[in-house]
Amino acid sequence: MTTHDIRLVNIEKRFGDVTAVDDLSLDIESGSFLTLLGPSGCGKTTLLRCIDGFETPTSGDVLIGDERVNGVPPFERDTSMVFQSYALFPHMTVGENIAFGLQMKGIPDHTRASETSVGSDSASRGGVLSGIKRLIRRSKTEEIDARVSEVLELVELPGMEDRQIDELSGGQQQRIALARALVTEPTVLLLDEPLGALDLKLRKTMQVELKNLQKELDITFVYVTHDQEEALTMSDQIAVMNDGHLEQLGTPTEIYEEPATKFVADFIGETNLLYGTYDTDENGGIIDVNGLPVRVEGSDGTPGEEVAVAIRPEKLRIGDKAEGVSNSFEGQVIEEIYKGNLGKFVIELENGTELTIDIQLEDQGQYLSVGRRVTVGWTPSNAVLLTE
Repeated sequence: MTTHDIRLVNIEKRFGDVTAVDDLSLDIESGSFLTLLGPSGCGKTTLLRCIDGFETPTSGDVLIGDERVNGVPPFERDTSMVFQSYALFPHMTVGENIAFGLQMKGIPDHTRASETSVGSDSASRGGVLSGIKRLIRRSKTEEIDARVSEVLELVELPGMEDRQIDELSGGQQQRIALARALVTEPTVLLLDEPLGALDLKLRKTMQVELKNLQKELDITFVYVTHDQEEALTMSDQIAVMNDGHLEQLGTPTEIYEEPATKFVADFIGETNLLYGTYDTDENGGIIDVNGLPVRVEGSDGTPGEEVAVAIRPEKLRIGDKAEGVSNSFEGQVIEEIYKGNLGKFVIELENGTELTIDIQLEDQGQYLSVGRRVTVGWTPSNAVLLTE
C-alpha cells in the first residue's frame, strides 16, 4: 500500500490581498523525489515554507505522516530545509555549521535524556554529579562530532570540519548546506532552488548526485525549481504550479509527453502550439488552424470548441520522412539557430503558421537552409489535443 510522508489538504496562503497558494491539495509519497515546478511567483516556495513551518497556511492542513502540524515550529517538525542562499554562518567553521542543526533539534536525544535524569539527583550526589555531567557533555560532543564526520563523508567532503566557509567554492558550500540538513536525519528534506547559484556544468553534476543521494538515503525530497530540465532529470514526480494552482501532477514522462493543459505544454520544454477550432469527420478529430486541417487522435473535443494542439519540435518530420503522413504541409525555412550537434529551424507554412523543428546534424545539410522550401509533417499520435 502506498504511504505518504506529506499530505497538503486545501492549502490557501494569502499575503494581504495577494493569494500565493489557492486551495491546493497534494499527497507526496514516502521515499519519492517530488519537484514543485513553475515560474517565479507561482507559489512553489510559499508552499515549501508551509510544509517546513516558516509560513502558516491561511486555511487548510499540512500533515507530516499522520500528524497535523499547522502551528508546529520548524525545529519541531521532522523536516530539514536547504535554502536557496545556503544560509551558512560565516563566523562558524564547516563542522560548527553542520552541528548547529543537531544542537537546535536537541540531538542526540538519548544523551539529552541521560543528562536530565542525572540532573534530578544533583542535590543528593553533590560533587560526584559534576564529574558525571562533564562526562555526559563530552559524550554528547563526541556523538555530534561523529555524526558531522559521517555526513561529510556522505557529501564527499571528508575531513573539512575545521575549514572556514569563505574558503569554500560555491559547490562545496552547497554540499555543506545539504550536509547540515541531512545530519538531523529528517523524514522529509525540503530544497529551495539549491543549485541556482552554481555554474551550468557543476549544476548538472549536482543534479545527478542529489538524485543518487536521495535513492541511497531513501527519504522524501521535495525540491523547488523553475528549471524544467532540472525537474525532468531528477524527479520521480513533478507538480507543475501556476498562479498558486496545481496544473498537473505526474511523472516526468507524463508531464512532457502528455501535458494536461496549454500552460504545461508551453512551460515544459519547447513545443509548437497551434490554435484552432475543433471538429470531427469520418476519420476522427480535426482542427482548423487558420485554414490548415490538422488531424488529431481520437474525438475528445466538442465541435466548434476553441482548442490547441501541441507538437514537440523533435516529433516533426522533414523532407521524404514527412510525405504520406496524416499531417503533411509545405513551407519555407525562415530561420536557423545553431545548437552544436542539434539544429533548430523555423519553418513558415503557407497559411503563415510557424513551426520549430529540431533535427540532428547529419540530416541538416540534406534538407535545411534558410529560404529553402520543404515538406514538414507529423502523425496524429505525436500531437496532444488541449482543451484547457
